[in-house]
Amino acid sequence: MRLRALYGLRWLLTALFALFAAAFVGLAVYAVLQFGLWWPRLFDAREGVRLVLAALTILPFLLLFTRLDWSRPLGWLAARFSTLITPIDRRIEALRSGD
Repeated sequence: MRLRALYGLRWLLTALFALFAAAFVGLAVYAVLQFGLWWPRLFDAREGVRLVLAALTILPFLLLFTRLDWSRPLGWLAARFSTLITPIDRRIEALRSGD
């Protein structure tokens, strides 16, 4: 019973890590998209011109995101979750070897 609870806790922490990592990257991309679509509206221009300005704004940022080293912020996040998961893994191994 205790082993099953530890497995469940480890699964929950791993799922939270995946959710936080996806949210971090997703929100960064979402912010650039929203900014790129927002600022051309400040000019009183036709819709076609606003879309071209939005594309010219968004494209460099999206190209930058593909070249960005995501390992630094995601590595920090992974280290925090690793400090939570490592003791659970050790306890699971101790309970397994005791069986």
